[in-house]
Amino acid sequence: MAEAVAATSPLMAALTKIKDSALHVVSQRKPMTEILDRTAYQRPGSFSEATGRMQKNLNYFKINYVLLTAAVLSAFILYHPWSIVWLSAIGSAWTYVYLVRTEPLKIGERPVSEREKVLGMSGISLLIVFFMSSVGSVILSGFGVALLAIGAHSAVRVPDDLFIDDSANDNGFFSFLSPPRPGLTGSVA
Repeated sequence: MAEAVAATSPLMAALTKIKDSALHVVSQRKPMTEILDRTAYQRPGSFSEATGRMQKNLNYFKINYVLLTAAVLSAFILYHPWSIVWLSAIGSAWTYVYLVRTEPLKIGERPVSEREKVLGMSGISLLIVFFMSSVGSVILSGFGVALLAIGAHSAVRVPDDLFIDDSANDNGFFSFLSPPRPGLTGSVA
């Protein structure tokens, strides 16, 4: 019994860290009232104005856009059940090769290195996703729809003065993935 608790302790620590990081990322999103403010939409006068708006809106609403992309991809995958089956099979294979299998993997009498395992599993996964199933087209279609929605929103949303508070925090698009600082708690808006 003590062995089971000891075995799940690192797993629970990892899950807690993932949960804390996810809550930190979600706490940085902008409120929906700001995104869907009907008075903030206006047709851009030129291509350069549209690209300027897109750059500012992509930086300001980046968390919301990432969450939208995740939601669209989830919906596309849920509407194509075979994609779930294929992705589960691929995930199970990765889990078996890296977590379940305790003895070193051998092909013939030769042990396979970690690098070879990663390359082999990646190659097999890509082969299945893009050539042996429709999972690749489902994922690419989902990304395309999300990209279209994000592009349309960011081009027609007038930035106003939304960026004053974020100008000091401009550390790149993926800066929201940095781990939360201890002692800081974000509120989900």
